[in-house]
Amino acid sequence: MKHSQADLYLETYQVLDLEMSRLREIQRWQASAASKLAADMQRFSRPERLVNGPTVTHFWSMLKLLDVLLQLDHLKNAKASIPNDFSWYKRTFTQVSTQWQDTDTMREELDDLQIFLSTRWAILLNLHAEMFRTNTVEDILQVLIVFCVESLELDFALLFPERHTLLRVLPVLVVLATSSEKESESLYKRVKINRLLNIFKNDPVIPAFPDLHLSPAAMLKELSSYFQNFSSQIRLLTLPAPHEIPPRELQDYQRHYLILNHMGTIRAEHDDFSIRFASAMNQMITLKSSDGADNDWSRDIKGNMYDTVVEGFQLLSRWTGRIWEQCAWKFSRPCKEPPMSDSHQDSATFFDYEKVVRWNYTAEERRALLELIGYIKSIGLMMQHCDTLVSEALWETIHMEVQDFVQDKLDTMLRTTFRKKKDLSRILSDMRTLSADWMANTSKADPEQHLLHQETEEMRQSTFYPRPVAPTAAQIHCLQFLICELVSGGNLRKPGGLFGNSSSGIPVEDLKQLETFFYKLSFFLHILDFTVSNRMFPPLDAGGSCH
Repeated sequence: MKHSQADLYLETYQVLDLEMSRLREIQRWQASAASKLAADMQRFSRPERLVNGPTVTHFWSMLKLLDVLLQLDHLKNAKASIPNDFSWYKRTFTQVSTQWQDTDTMREELDDLQIFLSTRWAILLNLHAEMFRTNTVEDILQVLIVFCVESLELDFALLFPERHTLLRVLPVLVVLATSSEKESESLYKRVKINRLLNIFKNDPVIPAFPDLHLSPAAMLKELSSYFQNFSSQIRLLTLPAPHEIPPRELQDYQRHYLILNHMGTIRAEHDDFSIRFASAMNQMITLKSSDGADNDWSRDIKGNMYDTVVEGFQLLSRWTGRIWEQCAWKFSRPCKEPPMSDSHQDSATFFDYEKVVRWNYTAEERRALLELIGYIKSIGLMMQHCDTLVSEALWETIHMEVQDFVQDKLDTMLRTTFRKKKDLSRILSDMRTLSADWMANTSKADPEQHLLHQETEEMRQSTFYPRPVAPTAAQIHCLQFLICELVSGGNLRKPGGLFGNSSSGIPVEDLKQLETFFYKLSFFLHILDFTVSNRMFPPLDAGGSCH
């Protein structure tokens, strides 16, 4: 009996050791990732910094890394199976290690892992220590908060994972940025607290994983006990958690989150888009089969195809996001008592998981969910099948958009607004050098400058030669960076955000053109990876867990 019991302990230990080795890897990786993220933030926080930026690319890299760390921390806190498995692992280790030699190092690693797993928010606490190890980083945190708030208010994110990333990291950034009363005042001068409150109220639950959600209000309250300086933020700490929402507001949230309440609009959007997409595809086929088509007609058809594809991604993203958000809402509010089944089982035999999944959806809600999944797969497959036919049209349209801006609009700005501003003119010239597709690789603006000074604006416009050669991702990132440098003057810490900064000295009309092109560039990145972006929707991991 003893021999078989020893074998059982050994086999259990070997099985659990695989899981514990993964947890050790996570522990080591999060320490390395926190160190890297803190170093990046400190690099952009030094007053004497010699590097430009941060750019929008830097913003997203920091936010996505912070999001991964946050989700790992939340997963560690929420999954009861992790401490249970560790408890069994430690027990079996004690039994099987009696005959081993030199187990001191293993015991130290085990104790270290136990501290890591048992400490709530251990990853965020470690990140906070790394960030403030050498110098303060509140200024870059404030810049990131402004970016998140503006992106959410302007609906800047094209795909739903980006929006959910912004919603998840914003509460953490606010906690980290209010490390002192002075810094809190500085933050609220840049971002009014009502803007933060509105964002947190509009999305009281945020998807993290298909079977796990985050609540900004609950997270802020819990983190206030770990970050003492945040405990004075009364208005943020009085936000109701999902289970504390008053009945009247609860009805409004139910109407917002439940897909069933939006199916009429969704059906109309699906039918309307399907018809217009098929029409755009027929026009593309006609264009392909016609020789010597008029340039303007060809440009209109391809531009319409581009707009339709962007709208398709927006629909797919919005619908898929609704599934994730309904799933998170259901998990935050499990049903109290499941309905009696046909077999008259006692409700006590049901698992808690069934109360948030199996019994938490009415028959009508399940039908609406399945119908929406069908719409997403229908539109997604329709767009996927046309990939080869529309790719050149998309590249050509993006090429035209970029050339129209850098060859015409920037030329006008160089001759008017920025004519006497040498530093800013240099940035505009860099944008043209970076991405202008000059005929024979030469700009015609310089040699003909004296001949054209009497011409009208229409006569000045360049003649573009359409080519299905879109800019590279590197060019797009560089253009975004140069626009940021132009608008902010290299100082993103100015009040008012990026394009809301009235002290930039740039006329409103030019600022609006720069803003429009800046946000188009972000869309271009997803459209250039048309197939990759489209694959984000059909698998529907969230939908699978909602049944």
